[in-house]
Amino acid sequence: MVRVARLLVISLCMVFFCLALAGNAAAVEIYNGSITTGDGYQLNNFVIDLTDAFPSADSASFYVYENGDEVDSFLINVGDSYEFDFEGDADVKVTLISVSSGTLPVARVSIIVNNYRVSDLFESSIVDGGNEYAIYSGTPALEIIKSVDKSEIDVGEVVRVTVTVENTGDDDAVDVVFSDAQQAKFILVDNILGEPGKIDVEKGASTKKIYVYDLKATEAGTFSLNPVTASFTNEAGLDFDDVSSNSPTVIVNAAADLVNADLEFTTTLDKYTVNRNDEIQGTIIIKNNGDAPAKAVTVDIMIPDGLEFQSGSDIEVISGVPTIYLESFGVQQEKEFTFTVKATEVGTYTLSMENSYLFDNGVDTQLEEVTSESVTNKIYVVKGEYDYLFEQPIYFYVIPLIIIGAIVGWIYHRHKQYKF
Repeated sequence: MVRVARLLVISLCMVFFCLALAGNAAAVEIYNGSITTGDGYQLNNFVIDLTDAFPSADSASFYVYENGDEVDSFLINVGDSYEFDFEGDADVKVTLISVSSGTLPVARVSIIVNNYRVSDLFESSIVDGGNEYAIYSGTPALEIIKSVDKSEIDVGEVVRVTVTVENTGDDDAVDVVFSDAQQAKFILVDNILGEPGKIDVEKGASTKKIYVYDLKATEAGTFSLNPVTASFTNEAGLDFDDVSSNSPTVIVNAAADLVNADLEFTTTLDKYTVNRNDEIQGTIIIKNNGDAPAKAVTVDIMIPDGLEFQSGSDIEVISGVPTIYLESFGVQQEKEFTFTVKATEVGTYTLSMENSYLFDNGVDTQLEEVTSESVTNKIYVVKGEYDYLFEQPIYFYVIPLIIIGAIVGWIYHRHKQYKF
């Protein structure tokens, strides 16, 4: 008997669990209140209009509309109910609770939805004026097309991009926000229409231009332009998944007039194994192997702990970093810089140079920036010839000095005695 009762309890729990998973799909009262004659109650795209109420007869008549079209009508008495088909396998049950007089007759009703997930209701409210003033939820369908006026250009040439949108759905697209990411390897030179901002795209309207702009190619290659995306709602305020445009391809060929500064940085040292406190002489050679002059040439010499910068030709210490700076550096120009560092601690070290420069490639509106880093071979700092003297304890030097001082004092004392 106990086992049967336990099985019954488990079964009931499973039933309740399944009902919970079903999203409360059982009969649910959505509304229990008054509707004035001429008004209605909207459930998604259905509107229940109270067309007439008869207090003397305790009855009322209703029309049912779906998306603005009449699909049903009924007359019921107080205490009676009427059911009509809703979405899918669901149905709606309308029960007339009471009818009262006023400026306009009022009916109190109970509206119950059967076999439907309440979470799927996007509209459930009184509609003043009934069906004629209801906002129905349709499905906008945006088609975004991104096109280019040329599919093949040279570096430095311009391609015109046009983006259009058309709504082929059955509802307006509201609060449409477009997004067009900046295109790599291209420069925006003219935004003809500007940013569209937040707009509406009416259903069935003609194709609308959203973007028109010119891009200048800065690098050779084959590029798929970024798609344009759009987020939007419908007239009822329902959100829809973002939609994207196509991605047209543009082939960019290298231009004959494209120039380039190509700086070569070389650092050498006169020795790589030194004694502590010795100096190392370094040489930095900068050479422009390109066909364009460079600007703002900078070399930062990073000195590690254990080495100490002493001096250098045309090298200035800025914020503790020895720096070479050249305002301009011509084509095929070569320049040499020398510097001195001192080895202060035993260990293994390297010097690193952080290099950067700018140049005009003859195409871009902005200067190109190039950065690099170079590192010397390892520097080995070992103990000096007399380093061992500085490593002895102090008494190693004090005691002999005391003894020598005592001997000198005794000799001086005896000398004074024999003098007399």
